[in-house]
Amino acid sequence: MRFQITADWALAGVLLPAGTIIDTADPDCPAKGLTIPLTATPLDQESWEEQLRLYPDHRHLLRGAWQ
Repeated sequence: MRFQITADWALAGVLLPAGTIIDTADPDCPAKGLTIPLTATPLDQESWEEQLRLYPDHRHLLRGAWQ
């Protein structure tokens, strides 16, 4: 799952700046297993579907090419 965060995200004691691309396939990814933020921009089908599953009433706010 790949997505880009659109706001700073404090994660495991580290502040990730807006614009950071998260790839949960990376074994060292600190966001593995965490909820994808509503404001993140999905970069693949999997992340868009996960946002849709987590935020079904907010579909109008979701971004990405898979809408």
